[in-house]
Amino acid sequence: MKETEDKSQQRRSNKNIAGTDLNWKFICRVSGSMLALESFFLFATSGVSIYYEESPLAFILSGIITLACGLALALPNKMQSKIKVVSKRESCISVTLTWFLFTVFASLPFLLSGEIPLPADAFFEASSGITTTGSSVLTNIDGLSKGMQFWRHLLQWLGGMGIIVFSLAILPLVGGEAAQLFDAESTGLTHDKFRPRVVQMAKRLWGIYLTLTVVLGFLLTLGGMDIFDAVCHAFSTISTGGYSTKQLSIAYWDSVYLETIICVFMVIGAINFSLYYFLLKGQFKKFFKDEELRWFLGIILICTLVVTFGLFYQNNRLTDSFRLAVFQVISVFTTTGFATGDFYNWGPFYCILFLLMMIVCGCAGSTSGGLKTVRAVVLVKNTFGEFARLLNPRAIIPVRLNGQALSFGVVQRLMAFVFLYIFIIFFSWGVLILSGMSFTEAMGAAVTAIGNVGPGFGENSFSGSFIGIPDFAKWYMSMLMIVGRLEIFTALVLFTPNFWKE
Repeated sequence: MKETEDKSQQRRSNKNIAGTDLNWKFICRVSGSMLALESFFLFATSGVSIYYEESPLAFILSGIITLACGLALALPNKMQSKIKVVSKRESCISVTLTWFLFTVFASLPFLLSGEIPLPADAFFEASSGITTTGSSVLTNIDGLSKGMQFWRHLLQWLGGMGIIVFSLAILPLVGGEAAQLFDAESTGLTHDKFRPRVVQMAKRLWGIYLTLTVVLGFLLTLGGMDIFDAVCHAFSTISTGGYSTKQLSIAYWDSVYLETIICVFMVIGAINFSLYYFLLKGQFKKFFKDEELRWFLGIILICTLVVTFGLFYQNNRLTDSFRLAVFQVISVFTTTGFATGDFYNWGPFYCILFLLMMIVCGCAGSTSGGLKTVRAVVLVKNTFGEFARLLNPRAIIPVRLNGQALSFGVVQRLMAFVFLYIFIIFFSWGVLILSGMSFTEAMGAAVTAIGNVGPGFGENSFSGSFIGIPDFAKWYMSMLMIVGRLEIFTALVLFTPNFWKE
């Protein structure tokens, strides 16, 4: 009898945690712990400023403010015991709030140093960094202090794998909630065998991520970059972020070797990281037979050939055409945003082609943004499947991915995501036009923000910046970057009436 009462009490306890009543202690503790973690990186960046004989005051003050706010959220909300159940609502709120607060405090060094004195500009730069978008309001990147340049690139490196996944690898807070947080931060199609033991998987992911960063940094130094530039570009390449220490981006070095190395690692960063885990486990077939990977590489190859022959037809040398084409195609399709040329100046055809690439982009489970190749693959297969079902109404024709049939629910959610993604692009296009942006520039800004790509069109393309757009557009694009980084549903579900109903 007593055992039955205990079980009933436990069920009621779990319901309070995961049901109608939101556990704000958990939400505040997660967000506060992440701010405390952010303060560590701010203090570490002050060491870079000291090393280069610059004033570290902006980073030290930012670190103190961030740490104080983080502890104020985390310490009063300690858990009495480890939580075994966390609701989807708490996971969504925790992840969205963490990304927003992380961005707010990441903008403090820009403001306190005076290097980006306006709040809208500072928040835009921080949002673009942490979401690995790579868009910028700066027009003289070369003139930034070393500490500020390092902070911009460090933000992209942290955002690349995701600050929530980072927290699971470094600070497993209360154990039982790990899977729910991971689900909320990395929505989309994932490999099923990759889901158990989320904390252990996150640690291994970050081990792979860190190893690739170190290898890339070493290879860049061999190509003529100094150590500082190599570290910064290793951060922004493997994270597919696109920030550079030079206003001319990678074109500054004019090096075939550097462009080749960066191309290789942009592709590596845009491939599903769980596939690297399978490689380490010796499961080579899973890597090379992955359908999304084959489509991803195939699209890069086809687009590179199209752009190469197009530029060659415009009286460019074949070798120069290929060099420009392969770098810009990979840079855009992986959502990195580095530049050796400006496709906007090549002609309307290239604008349309690159716009389509900016919408689809890299692989699920990677550091890239966009709609993701796997969703495009399933969308294409389902479309052809509809033709087959039309001709054979009684036939059961499932959509298959990697040889496995996807359930109707998965395909339905994917179709809903694609619809919402395209709707947000057109809605944002209209909003940005109303804010004062031109027709073409508004379209490029909407696509690049939601897809975390980087370059826009017109004055906002590779050769320009977003400094001239209205402040409202900067705030709107900043929030759009965060929504895109969280893959839409995690953030926007907070604005639905049913989310807050008990």
